[in-house]
Amino acid sequence: MISVYLVGLKIPENVGFVARVMKNFGFEKLYLYNCRVTTVSFKTASHAREILRNAIVLRSFDEILDHVNMLVGTTGVTAYSYERYVRKPIFTPEELRSFLEGKKGEVAVAFGREDYGLLNEELELCHMLVSIPTNPEYPVMNVSHAVAVILYELSKGKYGLEDKTIVTAKEIEKLVENFEKLMLATWYPKHRIERTKIALRRILGRSLITRRELAVLHGIVTKALTYIKHLKG
Repeated sequence: MISVYLVGLKIPENVGFVARVMKNFGFEKLYLYNCRVTTVSFKTASHAREILRNAIVLRSFDEILDHVNMLVGTTGVTAYSYERYVRKPIFTPEELRSFLEGKKGEVAVAFGREDYGLLNEELELCHMLVSIPTNPEYPVMNVSHAVAVILYELSKGKYGLEDKTIVTAKEIEKLVENFEKLMLATWYPKHRIERTKIALRRILGRSLITRRELAVLHGIVTKALTYIKHLKG
């Protein structure tokens, strides 16, 4: 299941246009965080008003992790001199479709604000990053146009319904926190911990692992922490 996650949209028309695009390509589930939705939104949604009516409104950006198995972030900026690792690696919409083919679980694709997209701290929580190849002289697209391009590509594939054995993004976050405890216990360089957490989050998120697999990893980390504690006596 592919869902759309809109973050911080200020122009009501854009929210409606996104719902319309979703209807065009056969996608129905919409999440909204801090978006301006008015009667104008329902007008521009046209025959996709039910998508807006059924949209799930979230109270914080990271609340999406309670709902989906994998979070994909979109960005028009792929090269940052500051904290470049936050925006790497980048995949194209076609690569995203190929990656998701045959996989199960709910995947949300997040689209950010009209003026500056998703924040770095929001991108950090994403398991995969996607960017649409555009003219480098003017790379940033209108949000509804970007949604259209990505949903067109994703509509080429067929995906199964949610498999309850696939872990949620929130469960992955707990494993990342457990790994952080292990890093602290083994004198892992502190300046590399945040970067390593992002890498782990993306590796684990893209894997769409099952609860059984997650339990195995938790078990290994917990056993290692217990052994270290025993050594320290």
